[in-house]
Amino acid sequence: MVSISYWEKLTDEEKSEYRKHSSKFIHAVQASEARDGFEFTSMYMMRSKSGTYFMAKVDSDEPFAEIVSKSKRVIETLLADAGQNYGR
Repeated sequence: MVSISYWEKLTDEEKSEYRKHSSKFIHAVQASEARDGFEFTSMYMMRSKSGTYFMAKVDSDEPFAEIVSKSKRVIETLLADAGQNYGR
């Protein structure tokens, strides 16, 4: 689970969306080329396109794990979760 400082910034609707994406995201992070959370957050950055937010490799515009959101905070929270918890 992501730190409380990220979680408390989300609205109830954003928390629901985070939960919806969380399981798929965790599996995709574990299957990625990254060895740990730090490397994942170095390889993938948040992007915005047509009013939506997503994570993509530095040299790509393809949404990671096909996860796209209208909420920037949902994507920031998923990215923080990977950085804080993956590989520990």
